[in-house]
Amino acid sequence: MRIAILGAGHWHVPMYLDHLAAIPDVEIIALADPSEEAREAALSKMAGARAYADYRVLLDREEVDLCFAHAPHDEMTALAADLVDRGQPFHMEKPLGLDWRALAVVAEKARHQGLFISVPLVSRYFGVVSRLLELRREGRLGEPVYFSFRLFAGPPQRYLEMHVPWMLDPAKAGEGPLFNFGPHATDLFLALTGLQPQRVYGWSSHALYRIAIPDLVGYVIEADNGCQGLCEVSYTAARGYERYFSLSTTTLDYGGSVEAGRIRLRDGSELAAEGMGSDEAYGAYTRDVLRRFAAGEQPIAGIDDMVAVLRVLNAVQRSLAERAVVEV
Repeated sequence: MRIAILGAGHWHVPMYLDHLAAIPDVEIIALADPSEEAREAALSKMAGARAYADYRVLLDREEVDLCFAHAPHDEMTALAADLVDRGQPFHMEKPLGLDWRALAVVAEKARHQGLFISVPLVSRYFGVVSRLLELRREGRLGEPVYFSFRLFAGPPQRYLEMHVPWMLDPAKAGEGPLFNFGPHATDLFLALTGLQPQRVYGWSSHALYRIAIPDLVGYVIEADNGCQGLCEVSYTAARGYERYFSLSTTTLDYGGSVEAGRIRLRDGSELAAEGMGSDEAYGAYTRDVLRRFAAGEQPIAGIDDMVAVLRVLNAVQRSLAERAVVEV
């Protein structure tokens, strides 16, 4: 399988390279990035790949099976639209853009083509989440009542060290952690509950770092059945990632790690949820994407899922601006 890396300087790219290199019959044939520095750094990790400043030239010259595509958030939808127009299957980092309506137009074109587009909403691979999704497919999850997902990640200055300063620019990255980590929190709510969001209320804080993007964004999603989901994403952790998760339904309760734990059923019994941890999620995702693409299957999460997520995030944006509850 011939792979091309677009936006090779994006900080997510290293999360995939080692996993791609470990998969038999997979070859990274080319990479593209407008930054010469980023191209040189990427070439040191992708021996034998050909480098291009313009991804369009790469796609015109190379025979590519699957692209791993990355870009600043405000450029993602245009990149996705071009790839769809070319009929080029691809993976693209979330959030795929900053405007759900613009992305929905691209998604509709892709749907008509049956084009393979995978989005790394990797929280679906965590052990507890995977078990809960399995229970939902089996009809054993019950009606969701309460949900919470809180993710605290290291300070935003790391994006300067990673040579992606645009991550600190609201015009290019949106409201900081809302568009960086909010897709994970929102997608978990949508995927686990299967409910239609009706209203959101959001709040944010700039108190810690006092830069253009917020340190923290919190929001509550209220669904059509009255279920409420609390989401909190931030750059307030000293280092690494801290995640706190809970779900209560009419049949079960869970609170604790997304990686492994025991789900309590209301009849007094328990179910063990073991397996995928957060550190392993990107490897599992990479292998799963390539397997599904080779088998002609659709990905576990795609562009339509991201349209639904982005619609909620845009509503949170409006709520932050208006300091009010808004309709989704």
